[in-house]
Amino acid sequence: MRPVTALCVVLLLGLCSGAVLADKYELNEKSWSYRVSTPRAIVPEQEPNNDCPGQGIACGDDVQPAAINPGGDFDWYSFTVTENGVNLTIGTDSWNGSSTDTYLELYSQCGGAIIAQDDDSGPGLFSLITYGPVNAGTYYAKARGYSTSTVGEYKLFVRCEIPPPPPPNDQCAGAIPIERCTSGSLNGDLTLAVNDYDPGVGTPPASCTGYPAAGKDVAYVLTLQAGDICHFVYTAGAYDASFYIVTDCANVNDSCVIGADASYNVETINWTCTTAGTYYLICDAYGTNTGGTFTLAYEITCPTPLGVCCVGHNCYLVQESECAAMQGYWHPEWTSCGPPNPCDIYTPADKSTWGKVKDTYRRR
Repeated sequence: MRPVTALCVVLLLGLCSGAVLADKYELNEKSWSYRVSTPRAIVPEQEPNNDCPGQGIACGDDVQPAAINPGGDFDWYSFTVTENGVNLTIGTDSWNGSSTDTYLELYSQCGGAIIAQDDDSGPGLFSLITYGPVNAGTYYAKARGYSTSTVGEYKLFVRCEIPPPPPPNDQCAGAIPIERCTSGSLNGDLTLAVNDYDPGVGTPPASCTGYPAAGKDVAYVLTLQAGDICHFVYTAGAYDASFYIVTDCANVNDSCVIGADASYNVETINWTCTTAGTYYLICDAYGTNTGGTFTLAYEITCPTPLGVCCVGHNCYLVQESECAAMQGYWHPEWTSCGPPNPCDIYTPADKSTWGKVKDTYRRR
């Protein structure tokens, strides 16, 4: 089996059953069958259709039986999309047990350039193109054999479908909050998301992950304080994961504070926030238009709160245990040593003073 040569693959929800997605490291064997919507009509191939525009069919049609015969035969099909924003799915499959080595090409005009092509993305040696979204217009599919000696039967289907909307957190405007001082795990899915962000696009410095991320992505929002310790583990399905934290979604490259794309489908970020503010965590994918299900484990540890410690008129911003060691008076309700110095407002002279009595009363 030769490597997949599809130029543009967009995963459509419910397209196939038991699919094992191809990956750049070729970790998985491809063994699956189509499950597409019920055809609008089943029509046989009508010769001659060797030249564009070929046989006219409609979105939703199955062409069966069809055959590449003799070797070097071209079978052209034309179909019309009636609205914008449609995803095209064109594939070949077995007819009467055939295993014909097909090759598919997609055009937006006769005599124009190929806009998508595929060899073996379908079951066995059959082909699959998923492409879009496209605008309304007429499109042309050419089915041929992989070589000029290839002959055999096949069936072809064409589907033109409006994709479901992307998830609410497809962009930063709808980012899902992750609260500070919490831990947990979130389930997500990039399947219907769009490639909105890429840390490898922009002006220097180079990508904070070390690589571009041309896949689909979703966003989470973090409202952090300085000293918050952030631990994230992004575990993707059968795609190459990439994720990163930015302060400006309109300028991802220049505002990225940390990112990870060091392995394949499991990436980790350990980061301590140095400046309080709003941050966006982008879960992305390396491969163009790739993505699928994932889990995001998170733990945001907040530092122990500091308070004012008065030792005489001297003010220190420390934790309560440190204040006790200094034999001072700790005031968690004060979070700054001023100016003005809060220890000038209240400093008991000794343990028998009225000031000490008030301090004891306050601590009850």
